[in-house]
Amino acid sequence: MLAVCTPVSDMFCVCVFFRRTHSSVLRDMAVLAYLGQLQPSGMELVLPLHSLVPYQVPFNAVSIKVIHTDVAPAHILYSVNASWVGLCQVPDEVQCKADGPVLLTHTPICDCLGFGIVRGVDMDKKLYHILTPVAPENLRLVNCLLIGNIPVPNCVFLNQPGIEGEIPYVTSEYNYGISGAGKLKMKKHLKRGEHIRP
Repeated sequence: MLAVCTPVSDMFCVCVFFRRTHSSVLRDMAVLAYLGQLQPSGMELVLPLHSLVPYQVPFNAVSIKVIHTDVAPAHILYSVNASWVGLCQVPDEVQCKADGPVLLTHTPICDCLGFGIVRGVDMDKKLYHILTPVAPENLRLVNCLLIGNIPVPNCVFLNQPGIEGEIPYVTSEYNYGISGAGKLKMKKHLKRGEHIRP
């Protein structure tokens, strides 16, 4: 049995007990708890992503790499937008590129200083808009954004009060002609080793 306690306010904590829970649910809970640090203390309501002020990071201040798959350089900013990223510090200096993002050719061995969500990419000003609870003095050390295969929980995007019309980052209109477009496929038919009987 697993007990997970999450602080709801300064005065009390909610404990939830789990017997068997999918790893994806536990992963979502961990991401949500981490994102909970973005919320101002003393607030009873949860502020949606669009209400939080992001850090603005210039393209030439950080390098980026998608570590779980190959992404064409022309599509790299699509994969970064609305993604869960590792805020890392690589020992090498970032090679400045005036006309676009700095791309790494290999996955570096580096220190991860925290995580965040790239809330937007400003192509005109060449800026990433990043939401993170990492302290500003640690953010100054970040020179690499690593994008993995951990999605931002759906509830973060779907439960955004105060939005009229289409919800940002949520669509049902897929262009299946683009590689990687479409719904994520759930693989619930796979059996874990503990569920297979000899």
